[in-house]
Amino acid sequence: MAWRNALATSFKQLDPVYLLIKNNNKLIGGIPAFVFQPIPGIRLWHSMPWNLFGGAHIIDSVEVDQHDLVSAIVNYIESKAAENGWCELCWTLSSDDTMNYGDHLIEYGYHPEERFTHILNTNGDIDALWSSYNKRVRGAVRKAQKSGVQVIDTESDEDLTEFYKMYLMTVKRLGGTPKPRTLMKMLLQEGIAKLAIASYEGRIIAGLLYLYYNHTVTLWCEASLPEYLQYRPNNAIFHHIITWACKEGYERVDFGASPPENEGLIAHKEQYRAKKTDFCSYTKIVSPFKRSLWTRSESILRKIYTWLQ
Repeated sequence: MAWRNALATSFKQLDPVYLLIKNNNKLIGGIPAFVFQPIPGIRLWHSMPWNLFGGAHIIDSVEVDQHDLVSAIVNYIESKAAENGWCELCWTLSSDDTMNYGDHLIEYGYHPEERFTHILNTNGDIDALWSSYNKRVRGAVRKAQKSGVQVIDTESDEDLTEFYKMYLMTVKRLGGTPKPRTLMKMLLQEGIAKLAIASYEGRIIAGLLYLYYNHTVTLWCEASLPEYLQYRPNNAIFHHIITWACKEGYERVDFGASPPENEGLIAHKEQYRAKKTDFCSYTKIVSPFKRSLWTRSESILRKIYTWLQ
């Protein structure tokens, strides 16, 4: 619900959808989703956008035939797509749900897009994790400490503002699309995000906004000043967050999805012994004409949005 509140408040183009699943009139689960309307007349149904995995969330104690479940859900949602003019349906499923439901979605005409993240299982033992790090990571963390880099979690609005300026510069340098400051602030206020910052001689030189919920800590929005990277602030921040996750009893740290072509980023995550974990998105285009309009408009709108941020 915190995630829903933050997205719905920060993006007027996102409308939450609430779906419950019943079997013989007994509630067995639900489906989180949003309808995204980037421009008038274009609506895309997503479960889930941005970060959380979507799909059918079934109560653990309930046994259900997976094929019948997917069939009922697909038929219902596609009827609603025709009724409401949704031009695209998209599911982003966790690794487990990809294995459980993926083939059934393909059977119903959904196109799979294979993706991957990197997961570090903590086992609550930071000493064991430290020993398992690549020696270059341990050396980088030690260098940050010896150089006087200090890492803390902060709730200061002033620190968030300073971090966000640095974040915008980082996204611009890497050619990405920034997330809005209002979203970050709401996630912090809702209590499912923390902001870790690294300081050197009183100046914030790097930071990372991370999420924590459901046994998982997720590394999300990262920023740094290139002229200070020699002090290894990012390594210090990663180790700080992993240490916090262990102390607070979180079972895993999710390093986030990586572009397949970014071999350097992938290698960096694996130096912490995070394991590559596959997941998948499944998409079905309901209205090719409307979807093509959005495809042609998307790059221009992203540039405008980035400029506005």
